[in-house]
Amino acid sequence: DNERVYVPLRDNSFVALNRETGTTVWTRPIQAVAAPTVGDGRVFVATAGNIRALDPADGRDTWSIDLEGTVTAPLLWDTGWLVAITAPGEVLGLRASDGHVVWRRPIGAGSTHPVVSSGDGALYLSVTDNRLVALALETGELMWEQQLAGTISAPAAARDRVFVGSTDNFLYAFHRNGSFAWKWRNGGDVIGVATDDDAVYIASLDNILRAVNRGNGNQRWKKSTVTRPTFPPRALGGTVVLSGIKPAVTSFIGTTGEDQGTFAARGELVGPPLIDPILKPFRVMLVTITREGVVEALRPVGLSFRETALTPLLALPGRVLARDRIQ
Repeated sequence: DNERVYVPLRDNSFVALNRETGTTVWTRPIQAVAAPTVGDGRVFVATAGNIRALDPADGRDTWSIDLEGTVTAPLLWDTGWLVAITAPGEVLGLRASDGHVVWRRPIGAGSTHPVVSSGDGALYLSVTDNRLVALALETGELMWEQQLAGTISAPAAARDRVFVGSTDNFLYAFHRNGSFAWKWRNGGDVIGVATDDDAVYIASLDNILRAVNRGNGNQRWKKSTVTRPTFPPRALGGTVVLSGIKPAVTSFIGTTGEDQGTFAARGELVGPPLIDPILKPFRVMLVTITREGVVEALRPVGLSFRETALTPLLALPGRVLARDRIQ
């Protein structure tokens, strides 16, 4: 969130770090089973038997709810809602303010991918039997589903399209009503996709990052990733960020694919980097966490307003003008 970074550890502790300095703010003995999420001034954590909402200032519980099944994917917070997927295959819609379960929806299979919100009342899920499922956020009602070939990756949504990649090397695009729009063949398994308003960015195991038009799938550019991608790309503010196994995090200009630079983390990343969608001057905007337990934070150099050092003025600028004669 704006003040802290929350890290679940293998020693069954849950740590809050100061976002700008990395110092420990508080620690709780909590065994998290999925990545936490934040919203409504709370931190939401899934354990083996429940979901807990913590006060971000000190880590104390604000509410807790027991579950029949274990949470299998990162929680989603969306405009006062908390959405969870539990084993063996049920989606829960909870009120984020108090944890009350508003609806339950069996989906017939589980998922390890995060639920994606359309921003206008729809949820999209990639489930283990290779279906793309759309649910209504307010009721959990099944809106539509599509059976696909191969093993599908996490979905992405933008405006009037929903996208999902597969190990059959295709990226599939659907209209928001579930009807097929187009597909694009890649040179390897599609491990993830990101999108902004007009472009779709595809990461595949041929080590190529591609950008195609959102509406029709026409290719805009493609770039070698140098390293093998490990997590879906992220698109924000005209920039595309991709993580690889080097381990490295590389950013590209969204319109051209030009490489903007690479950051080499101090070990294998345990998950995709945390990236603030709105870059703020002088503020940490990207955080990586490695399997060895190293957390690193980066600030955007381009927004730090670093001015060129002042140098002594040795000569006056311009040229000498002759004095006008008085007639």
